Order: sequence, then C-alpha cells, then structure tokens
Amino acid sequence: MMILKKRKFRALIKPLAGLTASAVMIGTALTLDSQSGHADVQPLAVAYAPMQPVIQTEPALPKPRPDPALAYDLQAVDITLPRTKPALKDILPTSTATLAETIKTQTGHDTTSESVYKLRAGEGVGAILMRAGYSAADTAAAIEAATNKASLRRLQIGMEFTIAEHGFRFSVKPGMDIYILRHPDSGWIAINAIRPVETYIAFIQGSIDDSIYRAALDAGVNEAAFNEYVRVMGFSVDFQREVRRGDKFEMMYAMDRDSLSGDVVGIDFQYAGLSLSGDQLGFFRYDGADSAIGWYDENGNSAARTLIRTPITGARLSSSFGTRRHPVNGFNAMHKGVDFAAPKGTPIIAAGSGVVREAGWKGSYGRYIRIKHNATYDTAYAHMTRIAPHITAGSRVKQGEIIGYVGSTGRSTGAHLHYEILVNNRQVNPMTVRLPTGKKIDPVHLDDFKKQVQMVEAEVLARGTQRFAAAEPAPATP
Repeated sequence: MMILKKRKFRALIKPLAGLTASAVMIGTALTLDSQSGHADVQPLAVAYAPMQPVIQTEPALPKPRPDPALAYDLQAVDITLPRTKPALKDILPTSTATLAETIKTQTGHDTTSESVYKLRAGEGVGAILMRAGYSAADTAAAIEAATNKASLRRLQIGMEFTIAEHGFRFSVKPGMDIYILRHPDSGWIAINAIRPVETYIAFIQGSIDDSIYRAALDAGVNEAAFNEYVRVMGFSVDFQREVRRGDKFEMMYAMDRDSLSGDVVGIDFQYAGLSLSGDQLGFFRYDGADSAIGWYDENGNSAARTLIRTPITGARLSSSFGTRRHPVNGFNAMHKGVDFAAPKGTPIIAAGSGVVREAGWKGSYGRYIRIKHNATYDTAYAHMTRIAPHITAGSRVKQGEIIGYVGSTGRSTGAHLHYEILVNNRQVNPMTVRLPTGKKIDPVHLDDFKKQVQMVEAEVLARGTQRFAAAEPAPATP
C-alpha cells in the first residue's frame, strides 16, 4: 500500500519537472493544500516587469587634432584669381588681303609693288629673298627675325612668299600668316596674324543617277565632306551593292572658308541622310564627353556597327563569298572572303577598332593583316601592295584608320583587296553576317542630343525644304 502511494506522488511530480521554480512552487502549494491540510500555505503571486530594449551606445571617438593654423591670428585677404588665357583672335592682328596694307599699318611705310614667289627645290629663304632683290644685310636680318616664328629648315617646295620692299609674308600652318617687316625704329620684326575665316552652313540634297560620288560632286558637295558622309553611312550601307539609280542623299555641314583666298580650311559635318530603295536613314552628330564624337538616329540609336562591311571606298565587288573556280589554280574551291577590285594604292581602312594580331607576308595571301576586335570578331586583309608604317603585330588601331593599300601580292591576278570576317575563328560571308550595333546614347545626354536634332531641323526648314530621310507619314486612306 505504501508503494502505491509513492508511485502516485512521483506521477504527480513528473509533469511539473519542466516548469520554472516559481510555477512548481505555486502548483505544489495548491495540490498539497487540498491533500495535506496545511492551511497556512498560500499561493505565491509573481509580477513580471515588461521587457525593455537593450540600447548599446557606440564608444566615444577622440576628436581630431585642431588645425595649427587656427592658433594664429587670421585675417581675411583678397586674392586675385589668374585670368584665363585670351583667344588668339583677341591679341593678334588680322591678316589683310594685300601685304601693303599690313606694312602700312605696322610700320608706316608705303609699298608700291609686291610679288609672289614660290620656293624652288634646293632653295632656302635666303635664296628666295636674294632673288626678290634683297641685300645680303637685309636678308640676314630678316631670316634672323623669321627664325623666332617658324622652322625655316622644313619649308615645303612650292610654298608661296609674298615679297615687297619693306617686308614679306608666308604661312606654315592653316589660318595663320607670318609677316617679316622692316620697322623704322626696331629694325626687322616678325608678327603673327590670323587669317579671317567665314563659316557657311551647307545643306545639299541630290538624286543618284550613275554613282553617288559623281552625283554628290555635281551637286556641289565638298570632297572632304563627302568622305565623311561615306564613313558615317558605311556602317549601315554597302555602297557597292545596295545603292540604286533614283536613290537620294542629303547632308548638312559647316564649312570654314578663308576670306582672303576663298579656300576651304575646315569641315564640321552635322547630318547625313539617305533614301535607299524607299528606306530612310538619317544620322546626327553629337559631341559627347572626352571629345568623343558619335552618330545617332533621331531616337538615339548609334549608327556605328562593330565592323564595317566594305573597308574600302570606290571599289567594285569582283568576287563573292562561296565556292568558285580559282582564277590561278583552275579548280573549284571555297572562297572564304570577298574581293574588291580597286586601283593599286587605294587606301584600306580598319573595319573596326582592335589589336593587330598579324601584319606581314603570309604565303598566298601576300601582304596580310589580321585584326582582333573582340572575343568574337576578327577581320583579315590580303594582297596589299604595302602596309601602313605604324601597323605592326600588337599595335592598336581605330575604326576607319588607314592600315594599308590595295595591291596584287601573293597568289593574285590583279589589284584587289581580299577581305574576311571571322566569327570565333571561322570565316563568314561579310555581306550577309549580322553585325551588332553600337550602344544607344547615354540617357543623361539625350536631351542635349534632341536639341541638336532640332537645330538641324530648323536650319532645313529655314531653307524652305525638309528632310526626306525623316519618318514619312502613312498615306491617307480614301
């Protein structure tokens, strides 16, 4: 009987083993109160305080040592900032149409006649002055004054000298004249003068009848401007195969013209457009950060491609990619590139920026260049008559840079360029391979670019015409 009572007590205590000491105390008190009859045992009331968040403050760091200069009695001072360098046109005189006008302005001498002499082969400045009638003393003094302005040992044959009794004029770089004058008080002096330049905006449209080159020149396009036009459009257009009779071209550029001679001294291309078999292409120039020049359509998409399909201007596609009868061996073989027939010496440009992997003689390829553009694309150029002097294995080239000249070296029957595009070291058809486009314009610069587009539009509208390379509205349905 006693054993049963112990077991009952243990069974009663066991469920309470996991509780806290206070809870066990309370439960035990309540149980024993009813069983043992101890009326003096009362329940224990426990009050728990609410939990408070633990806040740990960072240790206080020592304050930095005060600047020793603060210990001195400082006084405010006025500092004059350096002035910006003035423009040359603000400090140099302007060149005049005649030498006599400048001589009169600078020295007060009156000049009755002046003549133009051209530098002959093997002749120096002293010889040309003696030929113009200068004495030995005047020649020596004039040359001494001229050496402070230009290197007289690097003058080109055919350079023009305008010579008068009291001085002469010549130019060693565009936009700047050098005057050597006999001053009544200072002797022979040298003066730089800026040639006056006028800027014109040219917007030219034309239709292609025979060739785009001939049509552009007939329309009055400057040749340097046309070369820039072909470079911009060459990313998207194969001029050898895609241009057809009736296609239209348009372009806008700023032209700097020498006011005295009428010569064009600078071209600033702004817009290039082409209507190609009903498809309109139009690209605008935008000068970005770090003097980077980009070409984009109206929506900011880049005109540039990873590679140019035709890295030569004015050539004819003479052999396509694929199986053909070899002109030298006489049997059928796979032609893993395209051939462009062109006169010997025609410049060849890099189809894209990259690193030169090979440059030199390569068996039947003759003089050969291979350029690695990225991890996927390579291009190769063969049969060149010569390679540009700066092109060597390991050198970097930029897209559009001249790398060599058309020839007929190696296994070749005539002057032409053999051109290959390699994708993962495998030759593909340069005329049909899909080339990725360049990046879109940075959204940060998109608003400025839109202003450039609006300026071109305003200039075109001011001439009473419109761009045909713009998006054309859909025809109205009857």
